[in-house]
Amino acid sequence: MTEQNQGISELNEDDEISLVDLAATIFKHRKLLIFSVLGSAIVIVLISIISLLLPPEKSFMPNIYTAQASMLVNTSSNSRGLSSALAASGMSSLAGLAGISVGGQSYGQLAVYIAGTNVFLDSIIDKFNLIDRYKIKKNIKTESRKALKKNLSVQFAEKTGVLTLSFKDINPEFARDVVNYGVELLDARFRYIGWNKNQLKKDQLEEKLADVKVKMNRLEEEIRAFQQKYGVISVESLATEQISTVARVRSELMMKDMEIKTYQDLAKVDDPMLRRLKSERENLAKLLDSLEKGQSNNEKLLPSQKELPKIALEYAHLKRDLMVQEAIYQLLTQQYEATKLALSGEDPIFQVLELAEAPDQKSGPSRGMICIVVIMVSFFMALFAIFIIEAIQNIKNDPEVIAKFSGGVIKKSPRAGRWEYTVSN
Repeated sequence: MTEQNQGISELNEDDEISLVDLAATIFKHRKLLIFSVLGSAIVIVLISIISLLLPPEKSFMPNIYTAQASMLVNTSSNSRGLSSALAASGMSSLAGLAGISVGGQSYGQLAVYIAGTNVFLDSIIDKFNLIDRYKIKKNIKTESRKALKKNLSVQFAEKTGVLTLSFKDINPEFARDVVNYGVELLDARFRYIGWNKNQLKKDQLEEKLADVKVKMNRLEEEIRAFQQKYGVISVESLATEQISTVARVRSELMMKDMEIKTYQDLAKVDDPMLRRLKSERENLAKLLDSLEKGQSNNEKLLPSQKELPKIALEYAHLKRDLMVQEAIYQLLTQQYEATKLALSGEDPIFQVLELAEAPDQKSGPSRGMICIVVIMVSFFMALFAIFIIEAIQNIKNDPEVIAKFSGGVIKKSPRAGRWEYTVSN
């Protein structure tokens, strides 16, 4: 073996790390390791205990509660295509920018996208006054949205079609309210876009049917009051009866006039029979006048013949309006029944499976795990510090390194079969 190879072999032997040396180094600085680990353990345990004793609003590590709601987003082929729904709502371009394919069934992905829009986030922020709750002073809109996104989570499982909306907060009731309001916003948004269209149509038809029913009842009351006022079922029968009565009285009056004229030619001036005939004629004339004016002794009995056209027109309008409302009610009822039938055979796009409840168990932080992690980190940091300290001491005792830093010259010379380093200035 040449001298050069021998020197390289000796250097490699010096560079080898011995486990015994490592153990000896750790044992040498065992106090540093023990006190570092023990001190960090005491500190983190005290911090955990103090964080439990402080109120949640003032604690630096408060309990966090997570409220969660589950919704079913139907992606079956029986539902309307996503592309047509997006085109109808004008959101196809936005969905394209968000990376949502408008050619497939991506209702769940779109629900996740909607839950991240500014409109959705701002609605929750305004509803629960999160700006004051999170004490945001600068860049209010941007920072409040970031704070909400930090605590709000939306996940969609493709296999089950279940959309999960969750929110974290130190107040379990507040977390529940935020999640349930988010569910309401999603449901309303899906209805607005046009999904669950038959359900929306059914609700609208129910409102219209109720309005038409109210109008029909009002018209029926007006017609009933009209009939009670004039004591007839229809104006046509009233007019027919009144015309017939007037014609009969006029006919009797004409016959009485003829009878009086005939009797005058034969009777004397003060004939009792003539006086009776004239009295009867006068009564007939008064009766005819009462029938034509519709009153007797200044008391209103029946409408006069002059009022009959106006009354008939009013009654005709009431009947016409009632017939129109009845026709509308019948048509709406048919549409309502058809919509109910269609709705019974249709799977809704968005269904709420379970609303959020106020959680009674915290979701974090795990103080035990934090303590373990801190202790482990302190242990390895202490080991790292020990090896650094030992390396610094070795450097101080190494003449070669000292020579390099001091600017000296290193000479190699074989001696007693070994390579040695000498320093010369």
